[in-house]
Amino acid sequence: MNKLPKRYFFSKICIALSCALSIPVIAAEQNTENNVAETEIERIVTTGSRIKRTELEGVVNVFSITSDDMIKNGFSSVYDALANNTAATGAVLGEVNTGSYTPGAKELNLRGLGPEYTLILVNGKRLAYYPMPFGGQTNFVNLDMIPTAMVDRIDIQTGGASAIYGSEAMGGVVNIITKKGIEGQYIDIDGGVDTYGSNRRKSVSFVGGYSKDAWTLDYALEYKDNAGLFSSDRPYHDSLWDNPAPNGNRELNRSITVYSLDTPTINNYSTQYCNTETNPHPKAVQHFIQRNNYGMSCGWDETGDNHLINKNQTFSGYLNSEYELSNDLTLFANGFYISQEKKGSRGTLFFNDTEFWDPDLANKDGSQGASVKYMWRKVLDNEYTNDGYGRTFKDTSYSFNFGVMGQFADLDYSLGFSRSEYDFSDRYLHNTKTGLSSVLGAKLGEVNNLPIHRPNYGLWFGELTPDSALQIADWATYQGNSFNNTFTADITGDLFELPAGPVAFSAYIEFMNEGTEAIPDERVLNKEFEGLTGVTTKGERDRYAAAIEVLVPVTDTLDIESAVRYDYYDDDSNVGGAFSTQLGLSYRPVEEVVFRTAMGTTFRGPDLAAVYKGFSGNFGAGNDRILADACKQLANSDEALEYDASALATSCANADLQSNPDQPSLQVNFESVSTGDKSLKEETGSTFTAGIVYEFNEYLSFNIDYYDITIKDKIQVLSAGYIMSIDYDCQTGVFDSNSERCKNMASRIQRYDGAGNGTDRLGNPISGDPYTPHTITEGYINASERQDAGVDIGVKGLAETDLGSFKYQFNLTRTLKKKERLRAGDELLDLLDDQNNMDFRTLANASVTWEHDNTAISVLANYKGALWNNANYGDRVKLPAWTRYNLTLGQQLNEDARVIFTINNLFNAMPPQDETFTGYPFYRMGAYDTLGRQFSLRLTYAF
Repeated sequence: MNKLPKRYFFSKICIALSCALSIPVIAAEQNTENNVAETEIERIVTTGSRIKRTELEGVVNVFSITSDDMIKNGFSSVYDALANNTAATGAVLGEVNTGSYTPGAKELNLRGLGPEYTLILVNGKRLAYYPMPFGGQTNFVNLDMIPTAMVDRIDIQTGGASAIYGSEAMGGVVNIITKKGIEGQYIDIDGGVDTYGSNRRKSVSFVGGYSKDAWTLDYALEYKDNAGLFSSDRPYHDSLWDNPAPNGNRELNRSITVYSLDTPTINNYSTQYCNTETNPHPKAVQHFIQRNNYGMSCGWDETGDNHLINKNQTFSGYLNSEYELSNDLTLFANGFYISQEKKGSRGTLFFNDTEFWDPDLANKDGSQGASVKYMWRKVLDNEYTNDGYGRTFKDTSYSFNFGVMGQFADLDYSLGFSRSEYDFSDRYLHNTKTGLSSVLGAKLGEVNNLPIHRPNYGLWFGELTPDSALQIADWATYQGNSFNNTFTADITGDLFELPAGPVAFSAYIEFMNEGTEAIPDERVLNKEFEGLTGVTTKGERDRYAAAIEVLVPVTDTLDIESAVRYDYYDDDSNVGGAFSTQLGLSYRPVEEVVFRTAMGTTFRGPDLAAVYKGFSGNFGAGNDRILADACKQLANSDEALEYDASALATSCANADLQSNPDQPSLQVNFESVSTGDKSLKEETGSTFTAGIVYEFNEYLSFNIDYYDITIKDKIQVLSAGYIMSIDYDCQTGVFDSNSERCKNMASRIQRYDGAGNGTDRLGNPISGDPYTPHTITEGYINASERQDAGVDIGVKGLAETDLGSFKYQFNLTRTLKKKERLRAGDELLDLLDDQNNMDFRTLANASVTWEHDNTAISVLANYKGALWNNANYGDRVKLPAWTRYNLTLGQQLNEDARVIFTINNLFNAMPPQDETFTGYPFYRMGAYDTLGRQFSLRLTYAF
């Protein structure tokens, strides 16, 4: 594997740019055989091992994406490059899901295991977590806060690597290597727009390097601006009429509603107040809806108001420096700072669920007065802001690393300290209980135990201003901070000689202090905002680790590598210490072929959110099978054991007893809450990889690698749906109702009493439908097992012709196994072909780059395999595969300047049409996107 491919030597501009964000566009062959013969081959450290070596192929598969690859494939950020990697088979939340906890962040989901199982490093050092947990549950690294201009390459190791890198590396490792040794300076100006004239982007970066005697300095400054993207910018989902379902609902939204059940129509007051001459609204119109007896309604088509990409401004800076004190001792320091402001659509919904009596409503029986169950109104962001963006994220992060490195007795060593910190804020408007009370007005008495109100319907239906909006709502804020301090020391070199070569080793120690804090507006936790919940996390811990690796050349063709690492958690959890091991071998029967395999144990300590989360809330809905059975019994016999028949009848009004008489259903709404659990233990697991690498010559090489990952004691949230399901099985005799498991499930469900009264988590009295659940307490458990296996295939090569050189590459990932069980006693379920498995089974990409004289052309094809549609479980079918193409054209203008033109999604491919996906955005978020064809032009000048 030491065969040296033909090298290309570039002009001054190309040398500088190959160290930065560029693709080579001038090539001139030169004979370098004599130079190679006289050059000593340098040992380097590769991702996946800390042992310095000359061989690039180790016992595990490491795939690299260079800065050149990023440009020629049309990737403008680290996240874009990683998200298009074939190992990223799992869905993410992303910016489209504006209702999630993290719409301002971007996460990576390798192997579909979840973002928390991939370790993200910069130059081998950990980064501070995004302060807000993913889905409100787990910690992850925000890849949108990695400066692009500083990246030299990105290494991706597939398979577990706990024995090398410790916790979080159960599914893989991403190591972002930054630039060093840059020659000269260059400025890079980039601008872009899409085929619809939207999503305008611009960036400018200044990158360079300086060296004198024993001192070197590398630097990069970068500014990025993105105008953002709304659904209205895409014909795929700019209107309700884009609903692909043949019988889909294509009527205007009921955006402003006063909702009652005992009146001639459910919606009220639209005729009197909806965009009338005396009460105007910028968008609402009166429209009649016959179904469900909604009647005259007030609203507009809300589809185009949603946000696909946040408006974004980013500034970042990077420095790297080394000073050689002597031949054996060097000082080093590097780091980056990045600041980002994102603005997005909030889509604020003012919602009042306090039932009251309106004396002015006409009842069904012709009498005056009726109860109003709900009031809601959608608020346009431009009603209360100057720029039309209702949510603002401000993030800043920095990371630096400094220390000494050198040689001692032919051994290489380094001592270093690194610190990474992340600050976060999130601000948006939401209605308060006090504000809603002001809309309802004074209490005028009571009817049927309901307060009487005459609300200010003019304010409710009319156009809001910043001042009037703040009569009903207020700004809610989130603040967060996370940090990571790490001291490391390592030594590597040769221990002694064997006939086949030296025995190499690496020893490593690590001392880490990390913490995170996410604190919402205290009014969120105190329920002063109506219908708003949040998550709070605050904790800190110390971690210590020691590791050793050994590489033994058994013969000239066989190497064995072993590693063992011990990690100790000094925190409030039950982890303590944990060992992880790895054993691998590489076999070279001939120079061109390498067989490699590695097996090891892995672990992951509970993340900070799982241990120290003080509270996490959500609003959920589900089928209350227990109460549905009682409703069926009531319908058949006019009574139900343990229930008051008249009270139960109130709740059963919403039950479905006809669709499936054997399994009646009753959909109920509830609040779900969860907290951290300090009794959690570590997750354990195993990893196995095996592969072959064949490199015939520079014209053709390929690899086939199999991976098999098992995670046990997997930390998972005990969901509200699971709790309700097990509680039903306990009460129907499937499980022993007196068992601890059943008692635990029952204790997690709080229900309204027969009078519809209950108490929320703050001790406040609440009311609702009798006997329905109002609060379900979720929680973390060490309960499940996950098994994943698959194959990675890669082919690459270079062909020389009279018409120019052709460089090609092909990568494919195919998932072969996906199994899971929630609890130790449960059956191991095969999820690979299950209709609830919404991870891609097959991902692939292929690229070809042609270079001739001063011109280069690159084409990338990105393939996503078939995915289940959104039909009911049991009726789902696979959607067609999805392929997009990127085209990049590069032209060297002179020795110092070049231009690159890129078209992403060349044929403007949109997600496969799913006629069963009846809700916005009419495709599965996190799996597809509707960004469409995008153009960018980049001008680079070196000096």
